[in-house]
Amino acid sequence: MDLLKILEILIEFNTVNDPDNGKTPDPDVIDFVEGILNGLGVKTKVLVSHGYRSIVGIVGSGEPRVLLLAHLDVVPFIRNDWKYDPLKLTIEGDLAYGRGTLDDKGNVAAVLKALEDLVSIDRGTFIVAFTTDEEIGGENGARVVRDYLLNNELRPNYVINADGHSMVIINRRRAIFNARVRSRVEKTVINGRRETVRFQLDYKVTSPYHAAYFISGVDTHPVIALSQYVWFNNVYVASLRGGFVKSNVTPSWVETDIVVPCSGCPQQEVDDGLTRLVRALLPLTRFVPRVKAQSIYGVTATPNVYRVVGDHHEFMINIRAMNDDAKAIEEAMIDALMEDFQEIEVKVESEGGGGYLYTPRDSRLVKTASEVLSELGLEARVMEMAGASDARYFSPLGIETIDFGPIGGNHHGPNEYVSVKSLGLTAKFYEELIRRLLMKV
Repeated sequence: MDLLKILEILIEFNTVNDPDNGKTPDPDVIDFVEGILNGLGVKTKVLVSHGYRSIVGIVGSGEPRVLLLAHLDVVPFIRNDWKYDPLKLTIEGDLAYGRGTLDDKGNVAAVLKALEDLVSIDRGTFIVAFTTDEEIGGENGARVVRDYLLNNELRPNYVINADGHSMVIINRRRAIFNARVRSRVEKTVINGRRETVRFQLDYKVTSPYHAAYFISGVDTHPVIALSQYVWFNNVYVASLRGGFVKSNVTPSWVETDIVVPCSGCPQQEVDDGLTRLVRALLPLTRFVPRVKAQSIYGVTATPNVYRVVGDHHEFMINIRAMNDDAKAIEEAMIDALMEDFQEIEVKVESEGGGGYLYTPRDSRLVKTASEVLSELGLEARVMEMAGASDARYFSPLGIETIDFGPIGGNHHGPNEYVSVKSLGLTAKFYEELIRRLLMKV
C-alpha cells in the first residue's frame, strides 16, 4: 500500500466540518476508506448519526481488544492565506502540505498502512474506526463508535487515538467548553474622533492557530488585545471585523472602528452594547474556575468567533480546562464579570464528551508504547498536549487511552504540513504497538 498515494486521495476529499456555515464533510470519503478495508478482507460497519458517517472495521475475536481510532474531517481554511492548494497534496523535500496532512488525514493514512500487516493477526480483537466529526466535538462520531462497541460487547481494553503530533505519547488533555457571551445591539451617537485600529495574532514559540495551543503571557490574541485597548483608552466601538473561522481556530487579525470622545468633534454613531461586550472580554478570558486535575497549560479562554445574532452581539469563547463540569465554568465566568457587566449574558456548554484524557504513566499502554518508540530509535516522551481529542469518550470509562501522531506543523492554520518520514515511522509504531497489546498478559 502506497501511504502517500492514500494521503493524496484523502486530501482531495473536501471534508471541512463547519456546519454553522453550511459545510459538512464529503460523505464519499467513508466509501473510499471502506473500499480499502474491504480490499484487505476487513469486515466493516458504517454508522450514521445526524448525517455524519463513521466506519468500524473488526479483525479477530476475544480479548484483549485494541481500538485504533482516527478522524477524517478537517477545520475550514482561508484559501488566500495558503501558499499551496489546501485540497491538493504538495510535497517539497520531506514535507507534505495540504489541509489535514497533520490533523488528521496523515494519521488516517498511517493507520491504513499499519492495518495492511495486521489483518492476519491470530489473537485478540483489533478494531479500527474512522469518524467525520471530531472537529466539532465527536458527538456524532466517536460517541457513536463507542456506544456501538459497548452495545455489541466489544468494549476495548486499550484505545490508541491516532490524533496527536510530534511522535510523543499523549496521556493528558484538557476538556473543551464553549461559552456564548452576548450583549444587545445598542446604537447611539456621541461627539468624537473616528479611527480604525487593527491587531494581529503574535506568537513567540509556536503558532497557536489551534486555539488550544494559545499560551497566555507568551502569545498575543488580537481580540484580547483589542479588549485591553478599548478598556485602557476608554473609547467606544462602532463596528468590528476579523479573520474569524470557528470556535477552536484563533483569528489571525481583528480590526475595529472606534470613536475617541472629544468635545467640539462631529457626531459619530457607536454601539454601546458592542463596546461593553468587547470590554468584558478581558475579565472573561482571565477567570479562575476550580479544576479536578492540574494541567501544565492551566485554563485557557480565547474569544475566537464574533457575529451578530438578531439584536445581539455575540462572542464564542473557547475554553480548555481539566474539568467536566460546564456549570462550574459558567458560574466562574459570571463571577468574573462582577457588577461591571451585569447585562452580559453567559452560557457555557461542554463540547463533545465533556471529559478529559488521563492515563497514568505506569499503565501497560503507556509503558508498552514507550518501549516500541525506543526500539524504533526514537525518544519515548510521555506528556500532556494542549488540544482535546476523541480520547475523552473512552478515558472517563477507565479505558487506558493515549493520543499519538506524526511530526508536522500549522495544524488548523495555513500551509499545514507533515513530515513524510515520520508518517512511515508512525505506521510502524501503530503496527508494533498493537501486536504487543494483543498478546495476553
